[in-house]
Amino acid sequence: MKNISCLVVALGFIVSLSAQDFQKGIWLTNKGNTKIETYQKEGAWYGKVIASENPKAQIGTNILRGFKKVDGQWKGQLFVARRGRLVDAVIEPTEDELSITISAGFSSRTLVWKRYDKGE
Repeated sequence: MKNISCLVVALGFIVSLSAQDFQKGIWLTNKGNTKIETYQKEGAWYGKVIASENPKAQIGTNILRGFKKVDGQWKGQLFVARRGRLVDAVIEPTEDELSITISAGFSSRTLVWKRYDKGE
């Protein structure tokens, strides 16, 4: 019985490490010139621009929109300021990074944002 309890605890720990959830925080985009603050609203996650050196990234714009966990993946939309449109995206969060795969038509691209802070 003791071995079964240990196995259940170990499996729970492994699952929790592999299935990270969104965390409130501030993230730096790939180029490191824009800070995005993530927050939760009405059961979904969003991310807004709070500082940027990019003139097309307007402060207060929601870049991440409506991310919800669907079939084990965080799905929503990413606003591409350069093109002025929304694209479908899937995010794989870890404690220190957001790996964002965007899809537009037949192509896809993965962006990696680094944590700027530890969230509060």
